[in-house]
Amino acid sequence: MTNAPASGLPVLLIEDDPVLGGALVQRLRLEGFRVEWATTCADALQAMRRARPAFVLSDIRLPDGSGEDLYRQAQPYLGDTPIVFATAFADIGQAVRLVRAGADDYLTKPCDADELVRRIRELASPPAAAAATPTEGFGLSAVTERLAADLRRLAPRDVPVLLRGETGVGKEVAARQLHALSPRAEAPFVAVNCGAIPPELMESQFFGHERGAFTGAHGAHIGFFEEAGTGTLFLDEIGELDPRLQATLLRVLQDGVFRRVGARQDQRFQGRIVAATNADLAERMRAGRFREDLYFRLAVVELPIPPLRERPAEILALAQPFMAQAAERQGLPCPTLSPLAHSALLAHAWPGNVRELRNRIERAVALCDTPVLDAGDLFPERALDPPDVAGDTLANAREQAELAQIERALELSGGRLTEAAQRLGVSRTTLWKRRKRLGGNPDDA
Repeated sequence: MTNAPASGLPVLLIEDDPVLGGALVQRLRLEGFRVEWATTCADALQAMRRARPAFVLSDIRLPDGSGEDLYRQAQPYLGDTPIVFATAFADIGQAVRLVRAGADDYLTKPCDADELVRRIRELASPPAAAAATPTEGFGLSAVTERLAADLRRLAPRDVPVLLRGETGVGKEVAARQLHALSPRAEAPFVAVNCGAIPPELMESQFFGHERGAFTGAHGAHIGFFEEAGTGTLFLDEIGELDPRLQATLLRVLQDGVFRRVGARQDQRFQGRIVAATNADLAERMRAGRFREDLYFRLAVVELPIPPLRERPAEILALAQPFMAQAAERQGLPCPTLSPLAHSALLAHAWPGNVRELRNRIERAVALCDTPVLDAGDLFPERALDPPDVAGDTLANAREQAELAQIERALELSGGRLTEAAQRLGVSRTTLWKRRKRLGGNPDDA
């Protein structure tokens, strides 16, 4: 995968042909776009997990999957990002199915570069900022109430914090909350994705450089540590930090000083470091890929953030403000959710967590032309399923939605089965039997 200069709208190109891919990258960069080039489905999904692009152009045949495979797996990360497929004549049928399922368009190969540039400028807009809503600040359920209390308690205490959780659970939201509630709130909050910086640029990006420090250093550059000042430096995906930089970061944590590349004098870092990871750092330490001494410096306090599937009571509470935000940003009236949409939201496993929820709602609001969002608007990839699979999915969705409502009632009732049954309007025995039939553990209640 190649990286691009940090200017212009970010475009993700997914193409395994080195000649065609190279030509398109060259042309799009000349037009001012910031292009990331992936050659497989896996690389493309990894790029979308790191940061949402403003436009996606994908080949319909890739070494590790088809266009339909990519579209299904990309839904947690697309949001309202336009996705266009490039197809040869033999695959036009698949391209049409993808457009019917919610893809924005398809182009036939060989792609006309002028037409592609026109389509990007017509469809793309800067990716929406993933701003936190008040309800996204945790504490909406018993599962995250303790986390919210921990964030409030730690905010004024100047200790490093390591936030641990799956991609999209809200680690940056938690870090921003720590910053906003701290005495550093008026100082900068600088967020850095350690997995998105090429290793050869890491030292310069983190610590800055002096003019003439290396070839191409035509002027002095302020790094992340200097930019943060007395504020908070948030190091996301710290498990991806290049081993060569880990020793330098450890020195900053131990001694509180850093030095620009090419400089002769140290500077003092007076800010706070908050790190986050979705990786198993214990496994990486055993494999020699992450320094144990750095881990203990970063994880003075370690806070796990549960995945959204363990927070079912928060799904609908988060969906409403996400819809209002998306509608306001796009200048549209705020839609409502149909009963089937409610059930589908509660039944979904949410592999992309809160970020996926926001992304699906943004895309549904952008593409839906009715005042009510249905399950198909939120999960357009299901249109690619065979009819029998879609039927099974709907039946399963209803059962999972019922179980989610039962679990939510139990959570609100502090695990008391009788009180939960009263909330749901059924007898205690009926609730116990239904929970057992749907796969819940009746012994927990």
